[in-house]
Amino acid sequence: MISQELKNFFPHSTIRDGQKELVIDIATAFQQNKILLAHAPTGLGKTASALTVALQNALQQKKKVFFLTNRHTQHHIAIETLKLIKKKTNAKFSCVDIIGKKWMCNQEISGLFGGEFHEYCKAVVEKGECEFFNNARKKQEATVEAKVLVNELQTTPLHNEQVISRSRERRMCSYEISLEVAKTADVIIGDYNYIFNNFIQASLFKKLNINIEDVILIVDEGHNLPNRIRDMVSNSLTSIMIKNSIHEAKKFNYHGLIEWLQKLMEILNSLSNYIGKEQECLIRKEQFIRKVSAIVDYEQFTTELENAADEVRKKQRKSSMGGIASFLESWQGEEDGFTRILSEKQGKYGSFLTLSYLCLDPSIVTKPIFNQIYSGVIMSGTLQPTFMFKDLLGIENSMEKTYGSPFPASNKLSLVVPETTTKFTARSEQMFQNIAEKTTKISELMPGNVAAFFPSYHLRDTVGSMIKTKKELFWEKRDMSKEEKEIFLAQFKASKNGLLLAITGANFAEGIDFPGDLLNGVIVVGLPLARPDLLTKEIINYYQQKFGKGWEYGYTFPAMSKCIQSAGRCIRSETDKGAVIYLDERFSWERYYSCLPRERLIVTKSYDKFLKEFFNKSLPNRTLPPF
Repeated sequence: MISQELKNFFPHSTIRDGQKELVIDIATAFQQNKILLAHAPTGLGKTASALTVALQNALQQKKKVFFLTNRHTQHHIAIETLKLIKKKTNAKFSCVDIIGKKWMCNQEISGLFGGEFHEYCKAVVEKGECEFFNNARKKQEATVEAKVLVNELQTTPLHNEQVISRSRERRMCSYEISLEVAKTADVIIGDYNYIFNNFIQASLFKKLNINIEDVILIVDEGHNLPNRIRDMVSNSLTSIMIKNSIHEAKKFNYHGLIEWLQKLMEILNSLSNYIGKEQECLIRKEQFIRKVSAIVDYEQFTTELENAADEVRKKQRKSSMGGIASFLESWQGEEDGFTRILSEKQGKYGSFLTLSYLCLDPSIVTKPIFNQIYSGVIMSGTLQPTFMFKDLLGIENSMEKTYGSPFPASNKLSLVVPETTTKFTARSEQMFQNIAEKTTKISELMPGNVAAFFPSYHLRDTVGSMIKTKKELFWEKRDMSKEEKEIFLAQFKASKNGLLLAITGANFAEGIDFPGDLLNGVIVVGLPLARPDLLTKEIINYYQQKFGKGWEYGYTFPAMSKCIQSAGRCIRSETDKGAVIYLDERFSWERYYSCLPRERLIVTKSYDKFLKEFFNKSLPNRTLPPF
């Protein structure tokens, strides 16, 4: 039962039934200092539920709430939720919305990436050349003018864009201003890095003078966390990086490094002799270190590259040599939970070699954090199975819960159509033609806009070229910028009768909303099973040894999660109506079928009958043409 005090804190006038269950479970988890893993579909009100309970607990227990999300839109939703709580309760609390330091910088920093930016920022601040920092801080203290701005920002929850704008107006560093607000803030909204990147967390906690034990953690879109952690602690060296570093050493007269870098290229090329027809192979830690040490002392090489990179950044802001130094340092890392792979890849200008130090086990980072925090909730609409995420993240003191959809079951039709397959051994010209025909027929049985999600760009292009439809085709592109995505989506939404040919797990499979009748149907074409490359095999072997569930954790479940994520684009509110088609015979196999949401899920080849009946009933003024 929800206490009256918690009800009073809730930002909306009523708490729906499904939401009530979530609120009670979060409150229970926090009372017992546990981590709740919540699979909660879209529309249940996860953000309002989590922030209500977390904020009340934080104010009572003198803790700090970290609301972490990798989605820009969720920053807005969290801020709006906190505004409603403040308006309703008039409670005394403050919050701050922080994004990456680079994205809050008022300097001209185009072209700088990750570590390059941080090194550049460090250099200009130390030399006293950053006007914005100097106006915000003096001798590690906030300036008088900065304190005035901080007081203004503490009065109401503000989105980071507003903080950046107001800081820029006063020629101050918006990141440093945000840190000042964070010192007294009860809620900090930010990216996963602020807790799960050890370096960033240590720096932030030192500045804020807080301990990890005082954190109430909310992880939004938690299904993304394992892969984000893997990427965060992995590192790579490429032949392109070495070529750029040789050019850089010549340009800035680091003649002593040129020969060592040339020898490093020779080492990479010699190791490529082990690459077989799969274009990749495992490399042992000592195998690489021995080869480098035969030319130059390993530690000396790393240090010389770091020192040269620091000097280069002062002149051109970024340095390729710095990337190599970072890789050499990380290569000496742990063995357990990591793998080392050399691969040959194709780029715009031909083939290149990549030597990678890759994380297999994100719990190496997350387990100690979840063991230390006060309590937390990990939530997502695709956090299934919850026990897998508990294992992957190393959560020991947990609660697991799956919640049903809050939307009327009659608003959604889900069909498994077992007439085609994208299975590699079954691929042929005829099969591609069959998939194209079925995709065409199914999409034309759905009025308005439809999205078809394919396992890969190659398969999409092959099948897409065979699709003949009256609908306007929209082709997702690789590596689309934020602006390109926005323009593309606006054109698709305006079409009213378009067919989006997209990729499962790519630009439009997650974090994109199509409210109302902007999207009436989704076709998930085939299973996006990972290519059985060396990394996938290593992950499968690792989790087989650790949990006896290698294929499930490393292959099956991640693919199904992407399918469900793509399917979720269709129904985003209680008034939305639409159909989801899983087009592959394997979706009817038990190992995959058991992963699908069961509401109104039907396996059938008579899809035309079900689609006509559903849309003629749901959208009576839009009668479908005869099939």
